[in-house]
Amino acid sequence: MPKIAAPSAFDVAYWFLQFADKKQFFIEDEKLHHLLFLAQIIYMQRHGNELLFPSMFLATEKGFLEPNLLKVFANGHPYMPHIKIDDKTAAFLEQIWNKYANLPLIDLRNTVLQSKAFQSCYDKKNLMAVDMQQIAQLFTPENTKTPHDRIRMSQHGPVVVSQWQPRKVNKKD
Repeated sequence: MPKIAAPSAFDVAYWFLQFADKKQFFIEDEKLHHLLFLAQIIYMQRHGNELLFPSMFLATEKGFLEPNLLKVFANGHPYMPHIKIDDKTAAFLEQIWNKYANLPLIDLRNTVLQSKAFQSCYDKKNLMAVDMQQIAQLFTPENTKTPHDRIRMSQHGPVVVSQWQPRKVNKKD
């Protein structure tokens, strides 16, 4: 039996949510799924394919999603008492938080969607569960900055972001 650091994906998800609350940071559901996936994969890579938490991920157009969390969180986050995770696991999760949580959602999404791991298992026609061992071998988040780091999403769609330049004003006497 492989060792597991946390009892469930819910425990890790709520740890991230509680940590976000402590930092006064809003975490979108999609970003939460990306953080969970990255935490699981990086933990497996660092600990010889041991799982951070028991789970199943599906490859969807938005990236790797944990279907049980997706279903439970569909109508908002249900109440769950304070989660206590051992110090070693909490330190690992904090490293994942510090590296990925402050990235804009589009950059985090691109980190996952542009990986060889995602491209090798995503099928537009079929919803598929992924083999985590195979994904752990293929996944390398080469660069957290995307080539389109100047493109952001607005309420009207993608926009190009540039440094603000003040307007020149002609002073008339």
